[in-house]
Parts: sequence; C-alpha cells; structure tokens
Amino acid sequence: MLNLPISDHAKFHNNGDAGYADDGIRDLNRARCEIRAYCSLKRSGVCDEGYMPQFYGYTSSLDQKAFAPHLDSFQHDAGLPSSILLECLPNPLLMNCVTYSKEGMAKAVNGIPQIHSALVEHNDSYPKNILIVLGDPERVVWIDFDVAITYPDIAYIGERERGWFEFEIKCVENFGVKLADDQKRGLPPNTKYY
Repeated sequence: MLNLPISDHAKFHNNGDAGYADDGIRDLNRARCEIRAYCSLKRSGVCDEGYMPQFYGYTSSLDQKAFAPHLDSFQHDAGLPSSILLECLPNPLLMNCVTYSKEGMAKAVNGIPQIHSALVEHNDSYPKNILIVLGDPERVVWIDFDVAITYPDIAYIGERERGWFEFEIKCVENFGVKLADDQKRGLPPNTKYY
C-alpha cells in the first residue's frame, strides 16, 4: 500500500450532487469541477507549461475504510470521496503583499489566458489561489479549480464567455496593483480581501 500524505488543503465533503446552475453550464459539484478542469488543462497541454501543478489522475470514489485513518473525516458523508493526484510542490508560498513581486505577478497574469485556452474559467481568481514555488526558475502556479467552469468545446465560447475571460484577466491585473500598493505601505499579509 502507498503511504501518501493526504492534504487538508483541498478537502471537501461529498454530501450529494448539487447538480448544475440554472444556466446548465456551471457545475455545482466541487469535486467534478476540479476534476473536469484538470482533465481539460492536461489534455490541452497547459499543465506542461507550469502555470498549475502537473495533473496525474483522479478517482471518482475512494473506499475511505481502505485508507483509514487518513480518510476518517469522510466516513459520515453521503457519498464516497473523490481525489485528484497532483504534482507535489516543494515549500510553496501563498501570493500576498509580502511575497508579491512584479515578475511573479506577471506570471500569474500570464497564467489566466493559458487556463482560458483550455476552455476553463478559473472563477475563483484571487491571491489565495496562487502559489509561488521558489527555485531557478521561480514558478507561479494557479490552484483550486473547485468552482471552475469548464466548457465542453469552443462552440460554447460566445461573446458573453469571452467577456467573462477578459473580466477575469482584469481582476487578476487589478489585485496585482493592490498587492504592490500594500507591499509599498508595509502591510502584513491578508490585511485586505482582494
């Protein structure tokens, strides 16, 4: 049996399928959103560009008893837990006004259109979902696709969806400006919500 660490970071409980929003596109099942987004990012080659962790696969239902005690917190859920297997990132730092750099923020901004090129709208594009992995070269990685919208194919991308993609890019650019300003002012991390 493999002895892999179970991260509490991306833990959410499966207590039934919430289905889809009224628009018929936005999935309300967080596990399915994350799995679909990573599958699309991997299939399109975006994972290979380093803007998010490498995606190695998923399971749609795990027998939590087989992984006791690591999955004990899921034993009272209505459904079996799902999982995704991602690249282990060594000592990641969360993007905030202390860890902010102009170069790192440029990488974060560049990552959003790459995500869009896989027909994925992150839909939760905030500093809390950006990791900085120090090294040569430094990586800036988008995480947390549990509310992402993954479009089935390019036919679903109309003027409205392109507008949402552009809005998401502008939001990331704008919080980058705010992080830089807060860094200049010497504020501690997470003083503000971006």
